[in-house]
Amino acid sequence: MEAHQEADVLAELSRLMLGADDVRSVLPEVSRRLARVLRLPFAAIEFDSVPGDERRVAFPLRYRSQPGTLLVPADLPEPTLRRLRERVVPQVETLLAVATDYKAMAESLRTSRGELSDLTTEQAGLRRVAVLVASGAPPADVVAGVVAETAALLDADATRLMRYDTAGTATVLAGYGKPDTETWLGRRFHVEGDVTELVLRTSRPARVDRYDDRPGVLADLVRSEGFNSSVAAPITVGGRLWGSLVVLWSRWEPPPPGAEERLAQFADGVATAMANIESGAARARIVRGVEESRRRFEHQVHDVVQQRLVSLGLELRAAEALVPDELDELKARLRRTIEGLTDVFTVLQEITRAIHPAILSQAGLMPALKALARRSAVPVTISPGPERRLPCSVEVAAYDAVCKVLANAAKDTHDLSINIDVTIDHATERELLVVSVRDNDVGGASSTLGTDLAGLTDWVEAHGGRLQISHPADRATSLCIRFPTDIDSGRFGAARAEDAAGSTAADRQGVTHGDDA
Repeated sequence: MEAHQEADVLAELSRLMLGADDVRSVLPEVSRRLARVLRLPFAAIEFDSVPGDERRVAFPLRYRSQPGTLLVPADLPEPTLRRLRERVVPQVETLLAVATDYKAMAESLRTSRGELSDLTTEQAGLRRVAVLVASGAPPADVVAGVVAETAALLDADATRLMRYDTAGTATVLAGYGKPDTETWLGRRFHVEGDVTELVLRTSRPARVDRYDDRPGVLADLVRSEGFNSSVAAPITVGGRLWGSLVVLWSRWEPPPPGAEERLAQFADGVATAMANIESGAARARIVRGVEESRRRFEHQVHDVVQQRLVSLGLELRAAEALVPDELDELKARLRRTIEGLTDVFTVLQEITRAIHPAILSQAGLMPALKALARRSAVPVTISPGPERRLPCSVEVAAYDAVCKVLANAAKDTHDLSINIDVTIDHATERELLVVSVRDNDVGGASSTLGTDLAGLTDWVEAHGGRLQISHPADRATSLCIRFPTDIDSGRFGAARAEDAAGSTAADRQGVTHGDDA
């Protein structure tokens, strides 16, 4: 009968203790039920070591190396005390150990779930940034995504993208802030006293837990804006420290643990975007150099060499007219010299035409493409295309791209023909010139239209464009080349890199950008 009572009370107490959020809080009820079932005047289970006295007998409880005590009346019969000592105390110790382990496991599970949720949120943010970078999104959109995602992840009140300049100064290129937060866009500061100074000095993530006594103009500004702590991570581009990504909090608590490491992952996204910008700017500078050299060469050929050849030809013809008829051999030599000079002039015209046809600058892209089609070794059909003129750099980039495609297609030895469509796309935020090139090689078994495109891809991307190729098994090969129509020879490279953070495309995300980028 006693064993049955003990089993019942232990089952009841197990349900009570395992179902409680806090075991300590249910110990009074556990003690009351234990006393009722065992028919004791009272019983008390304590989590601490409590000594007995003249009124109470104390049975020590040991569970998971922790002390506890079962207190019962001191005047109980010896058989009852022996029963409690030998049978009830061990079972209560086991119950306390199980309940403690269960709560520890439940707490660990809750912590793990919270960490997993944080990790999932962080990875989702990183994935969104990675998609922006990989898809070739405008740098301003990448920066906007990073500063907004960072603020959301770390529950920050503000985020700043700082570019290091010279002599310990930095410029704010982009920022995200809660309402009524000043973003300091385009402003240049000495970084003394700020977290950016620590990053600049060590090239490692850093934190400032309190700004109370930190000196410097930027530290003063941080305090005046109501911020109390910050964390920053370096942005390294091409092996050099380019800048830092900074988050700020107005609360009095220090930044969350691990904030530096988490922020560093988002800084890597900015570094990749900046590296892409600088790489594109370098390619664009090369292209601009090539175009400028070509223009100088054309000028020299047209204004100097060709004019000189024409003058020499006229002088030789005048000399020929002065030679007496009886000097037949001299006349013949002068005539052959004039013919050779004419041939040289013709060859020089062909060379300059291949470099940059006059019709392109005089009449525009579509007439130049039609003239190119007439000279092509491959039959080419060209759509009417846009009637309005486009910026010179856009027309040159599109013309040269088509030249490269047709030269590539001319390597085919079978019956190949090309169709070219030129349109203006207004569907996107940025107007695009779209050049679509298709061949008639259904199945693409021997088409060369889509091969050897590395150089063409670099050319297109250096001019701010994008190239896509489609080569399905049962359809013709097609290339689609898109150029922004708002580029010009002075902007599409370095200037785009300089203005990377100045776009307003990110305003939709609540992010603004400075124009001193």
